[in-house]
Amino acid sequence: MNILPRKWFYLILIPILALGGLSLWYLLRDSDEVQIRKTLRSLCDLASKRENEKNAIAMLKLNSTDKVFAPECRIDFRHEMFAGTYTPAELTSLLARSRGILKNCEIGIRDLSITVEPPDKASAVFTGLLNATMNDGSRIDEVRELFCTFVKIEDHWLIDSMSVRDILEK
Repeated sequence: MNILPRKWFYLILIPILALGGLSLWYLLRDSDEVQIRKTLRSLCDLASKRENEKNAIAMLKLNSTDKVFAPECRIDFRHEMFAGTYTPAELTSLLARSRGILKNCEIGIRDLSITVEPPDKASAVFTGLLNATMNDGSRIDEVRELFCTFVKIEDHWLIDSMSVRDILEK
């Protein structure tokens, strides 16, 4: 008589624990939108340069381009220097050259709007902020409306194109 209630107790407890674990995993996992926001934060950190930043820190940052950009990424910022299709290694080189002419650089994003197209495509529209000081002391303060597309590769959202968004002006 004592065995039957214990058996029922375990038969009920195991599915409850399994459902609880599955629910916890679902609630704690990052949504696609959160993962895309993380990719964009990584991009801002990667492109930003602090004053007196050590070369070792810069190299560590620049070697993480493959965690932000897809194997082929189309860039169109309407400047010859930044237009084309690049691999992460080429983007590392481009970023290193750009950082060489800057004393400091702060990249930011605001007004972010993300659209996810399941299963593996997404796009984002946002305002990009660039505040930099050149090595000669001149300042650059730019604000641009940007459009970005993403592709999901091995459960990571990577940027596969980035361009200045066309805005009609009077």
